[in-house]
Amino acid sequence: MRRKKQLTNKEPYYKLKDNNWVVTVQENGEDKELYVELPPEMLNQVGWDDGDTLIWEEITPGAWQIKKKEEDET
Repeated sequence: MRRKKQLTNKEPYYKLKDNNWVVTVQENGEDKELYVELPPEMLNQVGWDDGDTLIWEEITPGAWQIKKKEEDET
């Protein structure tokens, strides 16, 4: 039986395969704001930069897809 990998605060993400990552939702200790840390390798692979607007889409219950908002999207 294959065990699922557990994420820790020191390891907020891991790579499943070339274009699939698992990230954990984290909580800011000061204001309880939720956030995810995206892996630098993934950001480079998809061409995202700090300041880009990202769109979250639920593809199945519990699974999400993230894409960059294009300039002409509203």
